[in-house]
Amino acid sequence: MAETQVMTNSRLMAPAQRFVDIVRGLFAEGLEETVLWERVGEELRHLLADPDLQAHTKSWPDTKKGDGPPSNLLFYEDPDYGFVLNALVKSPGAVTNVHDHGKSWTLYGVLEGGEHIERYRRSDDNPTDTGPATLDSDGAFDVTPGYIDVVPPWQIHQEINGDHRTIGFIVRSQRSGTFRQFRYTPDTGDVTEYGGPTQIPFELA
Repeated sequence: MAETQVMTNSRLMAPAQRFVDIVRGLFAEGLEETVLWERVGEELRHLLADPDLQAHTKSWPDTKKGDGPPSNLLFYEDPDYGFVLNALVKSPGAVTNVHDHGKSWTLYGVLEGGEHIERYRRSDDNPTDTGPATLDSDGAFDVTPGYIDVVPPWQIHQEINGDHRTIGFIVRSQRSGTFRQFRYTPDTGDVTEYGGPTQIPFELA
């Protein structure tokens, strides 16, 4: 598989560049992870409301259709701290597998549309990468534009889109494909490692 082109030197539109500069400053403070990602979420809320960013989404292609494999638009990967800016653009009716994001932190901000989120927790004693996994419900909720879902490491979840396009603007602590993450089959307890969404370099300028 070809290595993903790293978008460290990509041009960014002004509001996205401001966001990156602020996030780099937060990383430089050496904050505890929970505090860091809470602060990043506060800044992401301002970015989601920016009309220039919202207008830019008109050029973004769908990256998740039906129950097919997901891809992410990759806008930026920080050369020093490793965080990335992504987008996941779901077509109407798109459904993800039940999955986690491994050891990474993820902020999922809704730019357009909305969807239903199901969360799960494991109640078995098997190692993280080993099945069978017993999954219990850990809550369910709907998200709409402006909502930011904070997904901590190893949070198991599923996203179910409605009959409309949904765009998630994503900040990850590191690029998918650089860490281990897993899919789960609730009916059988199967746990399968996978490489995460395919990364598609895309200019946010």
